[in-house]
Amino acid sequence: MHASERTTTLAAQAFHDTPELREQARSSDTFAELVDGAQRVTLDGDGRVLFLVEGDLLYDEDELQLYALQREAAQRARLAGVATAVDLDPSASLIAMAPGGRIVRWKPGLVLRYCVLRRSFPTQQQYEVVRTNLAAATEAWQGVCGIEFEHAAAHDDAPDPSLEPGEIGPGLVFTVRYIDAEGLFIAAAFFPTYPPARRRVFIDPSYFAPQLRFDRIGVLRHELGHVLGFRHEHIRSGAPPVCPDESTFDIANLTAYDPQSVMHYFCGGVGSPDLAITALDRVGAQKVYGLPFSSLLLVQ
Repeated sequence: MHASERTTTLAAQAFHDTPELREQARSSDTFAELVDGAQRVTLDGDGRVLFLVEGDLLYDEDELQLYALQREAAQRARLAGVATAVDLDPSASLIAMAPGGRIVRWKPGLVLRYCVLRRSFPTQQQYEVVRTNLAAATEAWQGVCGIEFEHAAAHDDAPDPSLEPGEIGPGLVFTVRYIDAEGLFIAAAFFPTYPPARRRVFIDPSYFAPQLRFDRIGVLRHELGHVLGFRHEHIRSGAPPVCPDESTFDIANLTAYDPQSVMHYFCGGVGSPDLAITALDRVGAQKVYGLPFSSLLLVQ
């Protein structure tokens, strides 16, 4: 089945194909710890409860179970001195998802069309801020690698598709909407492997707070990095030990560790509240998506 036609998550598919994995996950101490410690977010449209993982990613129970198994596998590998990441450069900023050793990316030629759901925002001003900042963030990524975003503004006034799980406007890849997560995150995103119904970028009220310490466009640059398939930079071995501990299973190191990467949290005295795309981020993104289209003479 083509990726765009999937209606189930990869985690659910993995458990369906290998039922013993689910039993292993349910008895996992790591899964129990994650469930006990995880913050929960309820989607107001369909009432589903998702678990907040890694600060700005939302997982359902299947995904959290698989994540627990991956963390355990990575821990066992570290104890045995086995690498859990593929180095794509001899120097091996940016980390890509790489299940089974294959890097995840959107298919060539796909335009990442999105809408900003106006009705989900409490005020017109908040909607306009997100719309404007998202345009700047998409332009930043388009300026460093061969990817194309498009704001399908005609869909902005459509009913929120989260009210009808599984539905999304025709021709759209993802939606952007407001959700009151009570400050559990500033914004949250998804990976390319998520099924269409889960491809949403969420904006919390804290994004609009006057005292926000991060650049607002930078926050969206970071979240769009996840949309493109990039993991958090601070999970690298060179990051300060106080940075959040996350699974390093099925990742590919695209460049050397970059403490200023757009994908790095502000922790341990490194990272940047600007969340700007660095020179190393550019190198890593181009390894996956190629040169920006603006630097090419495209001939039909």
